[in-house]
Amino acid sequence: MNKDIVLLGGNSRLTLKNCNQVARENARVAIAGDAESLMDKSHEVLLKYMEERVPIYGLNTQFGGQVNMLDSNMTNHSDDYHKSSRERQYNLIKSHDCGLGEEAPEEITRSAMMLRAHCISLGYSGVRPVVAQALINFLNKGIHPIIRKYGSIGASGDLIPLSAIAHALIGGKTDVYFKKEKMRIAEALKETGLDKFKLEGREGLALINGTSFMTGIAALAVYDLKRLFPQMLSAIAMSLESLMVIGSAYNPLVHELKRHKGSMLVNDFLNDFWKGNKLIQSLTDIRKENLRSFKSNHSVETVKGIQDCYSLRSVPQGFGPFQENLEKSAGWIEDEMNSVNDNPIINVEADKIYQAANFMGYYVTESCDILKMDIAQASTWLHAILANLVHPRKNLGLPANLVSHPEINNGFRPIQILAASLAVQNRKLAQSQQAFMIPTEGDNQDVNSLAAHAAFDLREAAENLERLTAMMLLASAQALELRGISKASNQAKKIHKTIREKSEFVEADRPLSGDIELVIKLMREEKI
Repeated sequence: MNKDIVLLGGNSRLTLKNCNQVARENARVAIAGDAESLMDKSHEVLLKYMEERVPIYGLNTQFGGQVNMLDSNMTNHSDDYHKSSRERQYNLIKSHDCGLGEEAPEEITRSAMMLRAHCISLGYSGVRPVVAQALINFLNKGIHPIIRKYGSIGASGDLIPLSAIAHALIGGKTDVYFKKEKMRIAEALKETGLDKFKLEGREGLALINGTSFMTGIAALAVYDLKRLFPQMLSAIAMSLESLMVIGSAYNPLVHELKRHKGSMLVNDFLNDFWKGNKLIQSLTDIRKENLRSFKSNHSVETVKGIQDCYSLRSVPQGFGPFQENLEKSAGWIEDEMNSVNDNPIINVEADKIYQAANFMGYYVTESCDILKMDIAQASTWLHAILANLVHPRKNLGLPANLVSHPEINNGFRPIQILAASLAVQNRKLAQSQQAFMIPTEGDNQDVNSLAAHAAFDLREAAENLERLTAMMLLASAQALELRGISKASNQAKKIHKTIREKSEFVEADRPLSGDIELVIKLMREEKI
C-alpha cells in the first residue's frame, strides 16, 4: 500500500490507523486495483435478477417492515419499472435525511464515508464502482456532509446518519462543509467540478444500509484509547513512585500465579517503567523499620504499614482486564470496518442473492459498552490515587495539596474535585446501551443494537479519561519534584522534563486548565 494513499475494497484490509489517517490527517483514498471488477460482477448479477422480475429487497420492494409491498410495475416491461425503482431509491434517501441534534465532527463524517466506500468496494452490494468513487471524490475534495448526532438505532445500520451523506451525493437540498465553510451542496459541487450522483438499481439502499457511521465513531475512539492506555499507565507509575509504594505487590511471580495475561502485561509495563528509581520501597526494609519502631517506641502503630491500600497495590489486577478488553475490542472494530455490512448480499460465484442482517451493530455496541465500563473503573481509580497524592494523611510525607505552603495555597486539591466530576460522568456513561433497546419501525426492527449511541458515549468517556490522565501526569510530576526528581525512574524523569517544558512547577495557586490542555496536546502528539 502506498503510504500516502489508503486503498479501499477488493483484498485490502483497513486498520484503526488507516481510519485515523483519513479522518484526521486527510489522507487520500482510492479504490484498490481488484475492486472494480468485483463490483462490476456483482452488479451484473443484480441486473439479471432485476430484469427477471425476481423480488429483491429494496430493489423492487418497499423497505423495512413494508417489504411485502412489491413494485406495481413488476410485470410491466416498459421504462416505468426502472423509473419506479430509481424513484424508490431517491425517496429512501430524502425521507431518511431527518437527523437531529448537534453536528457530528468532521472526522466522524470522513470516517463514515471511507468505511461506506470500503464496504461497497468489497464487491458484494451489486452496485457500480462509480458509487464508491462518488464517496471517494467527496473525501479527496474535502466535501463534508452535515450529519446530526441523533437518528441511528444501530439496526438496518445507520439509515438516518448515512442518508445525510447520500443526500449530499445526489445533490439534494442540503448543506455541507467545504473549506471549513457551510454552503449548499450545489455550490460545493460547482466549486469542485463534481456532478451530482445519479442513482440506479439499489444504490440508494447500499449507501445507507450499513454500520459505517457507528463503526467510524468507535474506530476513532478505540484508536485514541490504544494510544492513551500506556500514557495512563505511565501516569499511574509516576504516581506510585511518588507515593513510595511497596514493590512486593509488583513481583512478577505474583502475577504469573494470577494467570491472567492482561495482569502480567500491566505489571511488566510498570516494572519496566520503574527502572532506575530509588523510591519504590522494599517490603523487607519496611518490616525491619516496623520492628525497630516497635522496639524503641513500644507503639503498635507504625509510620507505614507492610502493605499499601488497594488503589496503590492492585493496579495490574485492576487494569489487566481493561488491557485485554481493549485488544479484543480493537479486533472486533477492525473486523467490522472490513465487513460486508449491507443487505442484501450478492454471491457472484453461486449466482445467489442473500437477504440477511449484517447491518446489525452488536459487535460495535459490545466493544463500546465493555470499554465504557473499563473507563469508568479506571476513572474512579485515578481519582483514588489522586486523593492519595494530595491528602497528608495518605501521601507519606508530601505536603498537603502538593504545594510548599498549603496553609495559603490550594494547589492540586481543586484538581481532585475536577477529577471527581469527570469520574462521575464516566460512571454514568458506563451504562450499557444494549439494555435500552426499544422496538421500532412497525416492530420490524423489534431488536436493535443502539451502537451509535454506545460509540458516542465511548468517545466522550475516552476524552474524559484523557483529561484525567493529563491531570495525573501534572500531579505526579509535581509530587516527584517535591520528593526529589533525582530519585525518580528514568522514564519518569523524561516525562517530567517534557511536562516542565510546557507547565511550570506549581509554587503558588494559578488556574491549571491551560496546563492540563497543554499536557493533553503533548499526549496527542505522542511526546509522552
